[in-house]
Amino acid sequence: MPDPLLDRQIAALAAAGPVAEPPGPQVREVRDLTVPAAGVPARLYSGELDDCVVVFLHGGGFVSGGLDSHDAHARALCRDTGRSVLAVDYRLAPEHRFPAAYDDAVAAVRWAREELGERVAVAGPSAGANLAMGAALALAGTDAAPVAQLLVNPLVHGDPAYASRSELADAYGLTSQRLEWCVGQYLVDPTQRDDPRFAALLSPDLGLLPPTVLVVAGRDPLRDEGRELGRRLRAAGVAVEASEEPGMPHGFWRFALLSDAAGSAVARMSALFRARLDEASGQGRGAVPPGPRPGRD
Repeated sequence: MPDPLLDRQIAALAAAGPVAEPPGPQVREVRDLTVPAAGVPARLYSGELDDCVVVFLHGGGFVSGGLDSHDAHARALCRDTGRSVLAVDYRLAPEHRFPAAYDDAVAAVRWAREELGERVAVAGPSAGANLAMGAALALAGTDAAPVAQLLVNPLVHGDPAYASRSELADAYGLTSQRLEWCVGQYLVDPTQRDDPRFAALLSPDLGLLPPTVLVVAGRDPLRDEGRELGRRLRAAGVAVEASEEPGMPHGFWRFALLSDAAGSAVARMSALFRARLDEASGQGRGAVPPGPRPGRD
């Protein structure tokens, strides 16, 4: 059900325009570096455990976002999973169009595996989920294959025919019109909408993907393609833990401190993802759910 407090906060934010977000939690160390294979900046947040590195691809519709805009998110992911997080400042459209961001994501995950840890995982919201899943598919069956993925409010098809695209066309956080504009800026021509490197949902190799934590927001134009992704992953034999948050809009992470419902949603997905990482490392289940902290889509 929609959360009244969250609704009031959304209304206030919509009226006020952009607002500053709280800083993320402290972590052991933060270091700026460059991913040599892609030549793009990155930021490494050192976690308490050294068994896996999480490569984080930020959201922003392929046209916006970067290391600073998603610093709080990466810090929280590092703190909540206990693992080091490599945030990647991949190239943005329209200056760099498809498949530039995809290529950067693949190169960053491969480099992280070779240089930073024995295991890698991937995570991202929206367009970042697109790139995370694309990299996982590209590297499946290799030494750099991710052991788990966290996909939040994923854009993995972009088909405007989904019912939620019209039902929630003017939703707060992301409108269908804005989504179409972003896709148009990223893709060179409409035929690329069916390219599995962009529309990962259409890949014939979904069964090669690692255990997946999938989070769908109920008040998001991308809701129905997220639901379809869950169905197809399960049909392909992938271990999926899906969490649908019916009252949440696109980008609900940044409301974690404003609403109990949003904070609980963030805590659930963080705990599920940490459990997947613990299993991959042989530590088993039973991670303690973290408390809500600010983030950003």
